[in-house]
Amino acid sequence: MSSSKKTSKSTAKPAAKSNIQPKIEPNIDEYIKCPYDESHSLLPGRFAWHLTRCARNNFSSGMVRCPFNNTHVVKPKVLNNHLLNCPNRCDLERFLHPDALPPKEPRPSQVDLVECSENWDDEPPAPTYNPREYSENNLIIRQLVGATPAQRRQFREMERRRFERLNQNRQ
Repeated sequence: MSSSKKTSKSTAKPAAKSNIQPKIEPNIDEYIKCPYDESHSLLPGRFAWHLTRCARNNFSSGMVRCPFNNTHVVKPKVLNNHLLNCPNRCDLERFLHPDALPPKEPRPSQVDLVECSENWDDEPPAPTYNPREYSENNLIIRQLVGATPAQRRQFREMERRRFERLNQNRQ
């Protein structure tokens, strides 16, 4: 009895190119520190959502929110100073006194009115469109919905006669 061993050469496949992009970490300067817990660093898009959650967990911290921007959370001692210097205060000032501050965007220029001799009320009256009348006088397939079988059968017979009459008138 002879045992034959099969020898196999290990063929190493070349590494296939991967379409997976390396994960790019955002710049550390883009992160915002949580006012409730300095160890929380967040992206600006998640900041407002995080503040609601973190405020529930740290309700005893005594922090208050700015009335001009809900994402401004400060200590009560600093609130008065913040209210005077808040960058979003100008929105309230612009609302209360719209003419006192310059507008955010330039106002549109005044457009001169153009006189027109056309008066749509002087045009001849046009007849109104009646879909039932139009479909009765043209070769349009109609169907009766919500009727009993006997009423549908009678309607189909009336439609056959209407189609025959309309075809004879066209020829």
